[in-house]
Amino acid sequence: MNEHATKTDDAAADTAGGAREGILQAAVELIARDGFDGVRIADIAARAGVSTALVHYHFTGRERLLTGALAHSLTRAEARLAGRARQADRETPPQRLADLIDFGLPLTHADVLECRLWAELEIRSSGSPELAATLAEFRARMLRPLAALVEDGLRTGDFRDCDPSDVATVALALLDGLTNRLITDESALGLPDARRLAADMLTLAVHYDGDLPFQPLPDPGTPPPDLAPQRATPRRRRAPRASAKP
Repeated sequence: MNEHATKTDDAAADTAGGAREGILQAAVELIARDGFDGVRIADIAARAGVSTALVHYHFTGRERLLTGALAHSLTRAEARLAGRARQADRETPPQRLADLIDFGLPLTHADVLECRLWAELEIRSSGSPELAATLAEFRARMLRPLAALVEDGLRTGDFRDCDPSDVATVALALLDGLTNRLITDESALGLPDARRLAADMLTLAVHYDGDLPFQPLPDPGTPPPDLAPQRATPRRRRAPRASAKP
């Protein structure tokens, strides 16, 4: 295929509105499977069915591709949460707390991919101020609905004697830790147990006396064969890159 034909095909795909989303989804899948260092721009372009030039057009650097992929995945997860809540008419603070616990745990194959992206971003953020700032933005995006939920529960009387910001911070840390156990050692902790532990700790934190009304667990889906999870191996955290001396 000559260069003119490639550019024409890319332009048509981009005009259709699917190219950028296809690039992001390909990045989500490949980075989650192989790690950021194990993925080339050419690999992502091939999986998305576009040229490397179009990938570079949308994402001027590899770090922006990583953060763009995570933002894409997080937005889709938020949409799934909102859709489940609307369908089941979930409006009370206890219902919303149960749903946010589920939102923070890897219930589906798509959630597992997102969790692996989080791990990549956390590892790399120690050596990049830009990635560290993006990670902080994503964490704030997760904390806001948790704190707002606790505030609503205090107003309705479902929750009492707690600080919304403190509860949100503890909730996020707890869910991150449980998720890490689920992803790295599924034989030691199952999803129902992780959900129960999160519910036990957070109902204590907000002084809620009842059982949280969880929805049935969704179908986790079947991962594509080439993205099936492998046995986890311990990761060594990368040291920050040393700055070049002038």
